[in-house]
Formats: sequence, structure tokens, C-alpha cells
Amino acid sequence: MLARCARARAAIERSSAAAVTRARRAATAPSARARAMGRGDDGAAETRGEDDGTAARSAASVRAGTIAREDVVHSRYLTVYDREIEFADEDGTTRTFAYDVVGHPRSGFRFVCVAPFHSRERTTSGEPEFTIIREYAQGSNSECVVLPSGCFEPGKHESLDEVAREELQQESRLRGGTLMSLLDDDNPGLLETKWCRNRCFPFLNIDGEECNEGKRDAEEFNMTHERVTARELKRLMYGGVMMMPSVVTAQLAIDKLMTTGHLKPDDIV
Repeated sequence: MLARCARARAAIERSSAAAVTRARRAATAPSARARAMGRGDDGAAETRGEDDGTAARSAASVRAGTIAREDVVHSRYLTVYDREIEFADEDGTTRTFAYDVVGHPRSGFRFVCVAPFHSRERTTSGEPEFTIIREYAQGSNSECVVLPSGCFEPGKHESLDEVAREELQQESRLRGGTLMSLLDDDNPGLLETKWCRNRCFPFLNIDGEECNEGKRDAEEFNMTHERVTARELKRLMYGGVMMMPSVVTAQLAIDKLMTTGHLKPDDIV
């Protein structure tokens, strides 16, 4: 009897000691949210150990995968690929999945989108304006709003800047002005969607001059262009009618114009 009581008391003491140890560890360890943000509970940046870095690299490699097979199954405006991807787990096993991937191989999977901006000093409304395009959207079988956009064509274009100026002239009937890229030089371009190989290169054009030159493609027969205020552009961007590359380009252009002083907060609210 005494022996059993002694053993029970010792077990309780061990359990209590373990509980205290766990509580101390919990009190000094960063929270899950802090760890996710790479910071300790005091808000300071947390230095990750070698194990954490290895785990992160391992997770990234699993997300990268290896292209085991890729076949073209359709090609017209877009090329559709049947792509088979292999993912290697840490235990050596391999997971294989098939995906549908689309893109424009003839353009090197690159296209531009240009935000044509007009300074308030050059508009009849006295407000800063943008030129937008209205055209047919195949997916929704309805009208959509876009900014001038077009693909890079090797052999025809020497640079993305050239594509941007050409699309400005063809689609928005503008030429000249100040053209600038909205991405850093080392940026590989913005992926159009997760299942698409195309990358968008957004541009901003300031105070281009009106012209009536530039031939549009046959399927652009019902394309029109018009000017809207910066406030109206912001409404169109998030109203469900503007294509995503144009939304991103417009937002980057607005951010840039805010820093240069061409736009003020009151212009877009």
C-alpha cells in the first residue's frame, strides 16, 4: 500500500514538473501568428535557424515540380498545353498530376498593357483623365473595358516599349507623350493567371497626342475608345467590367501618378 502511494506521488510530481516546463516554453516561444510573419512576440524580426530555412526550401521545391511531359492539344488565338508535372516528396515518393496550361508562344508569352493618362491642364473637364477601350470579351460574350494591350511579336518588335507605343496608336488613337514602364528592370513580368504562361508588362503614357492613325485587327471592328476621369476609371476598375491585367495596370499607374503629383487623393474619390 505504501509503495503504491509512493509511486503515485512520484508520478504526480513528474507530471507537474512536465506541465511547468511546457508552460515556460509556451511563454517564451513566439506565437503561431508571429512565427508566420517571421517575427518574435516582441515584434522584432526573428532569425530563423538552419532547420527552418531547410524546411522552407523543401516546401518551395515541392511547389515547383518538374515538367515530365508537355503536348500541344490546341492552337489558334491561344495555345493549349496538356502538361504533366511530377512533385517529389521528402520520402522519395513522387506525385504526378496533369494540368491544362495556356499561352501565346508566338509572342514569347509576353504582352503589354498601357494606361494612357491626360493631365488636368490638357483636358476640357479640368480633371485628370484616362483613355479606356471598350471591346468584345469572348469569355463573357459581352462588352468589357480594357486599357490598350497587345502581344510582343518577334521579328516585328524590337522592344516592349515599341509594342506599347503601337498599341497606343492602334487602340486609343494616341501617339507621343511620355512612356514609362511600371515594373523594375529585373521584373520577369506579371503572370496573367496561375494556369497561363503569359506575362504582362504594364506601362504608363502621359499626355499622348490624338491621332487617327493605326489599323486595328479585323476582330476589333467594334472597338471604341473614350476618355474618363480618374474617378470614373477607379469605379470601372472594381465594377466587374474591366479585365484583370488592365485593373492591375491602372492601379500601378494611379500609384505612380500619385507620387509624381499628377494625381491627388481627391481626384479618385
